[in-house]
Amino acid sequence: MESAKEFKKVVDTVSTLLDEICFEVDEEGIKASAMDPSHVALVSLEIPKLAFEEYEADNHDIGIDLEAFKKVMNRAKSKDKLILELDEERNKLNVIFENTGKRKFSLALLDLSASSVKVPDIEYPNVIMIKGDAFKEALKDASLFSDYVVLKADENKFVVHAKGDLNENEAIFEKDCSAIISLEVKEEAKSAFNLDYLIDMVKGVSSGDIIKIYLGNDMPVKLEYSIAGVNLTFLLAPRIEG
Repeated sequence: MESAKEFKKVVDTVSTLLDEICFEVDEEGIKASAMDPSHVALVSLEIPKLAFEEYEADNHDIGIDLEAFKKVMNRAKSKDKLILELDEERNKLNVIFENTGKRKFSLALLDLSASSVKVPDIEYPNVIMIKGDAFKEALKDASLFSDYVVLKADENKFVVHAKGDLNENEAIFEKDCSAIISLEVKEEAKSAFNLDYLIDMVKGVSSGDIIKIYLGNDMPVKLEYSIAGVNLTFLLAPRIEG
């Protein structure tokens, strides 16, 4: 892969939500999906073979300890290429950074059966496409006063609202504002979500990235975006008001 540094963002983001993951590898690319340990969030990633400069693979399930993978990826430098290589004899995944020389790390594989968790095929009434950094900043603002956030959408605007015991905060994105790429709303929606999870889900987003938000009433929110040719999908269950 051309940029190890870009792929590091993917590993950083996924490892905030999951401890381990099973990469399902075939000739077309790599897929993985898993629930977080508390079963509140679902994480799915898809790396088509086009995301790589070179790709050669057959069918394998590769179980990875994400904490160890993250530590290795943190050693990536800006000009490093990333090579992932399965060593079946030693049951290791070799993570190689190639630049002026080669630096190789060998990670022991975990015995994880291929994750049967699939992203459920939910029909959503509303789809918001928003600039990633604008949504990320709105979530950070919300975290000043609350540990949960209410996402609201109508045909004119998308709103991120947080209310604490005394203080509240609101980010309003009108349909024609520069942060909104598109706002397709068939029915007004309002749902509350755990803020820490949402902030973790957009950890890898930087300026220029676009997030697709699927929103309905009392439905899981779905977020989709891409980094370094890797397609990431997250689902988060709504917070039930007690």
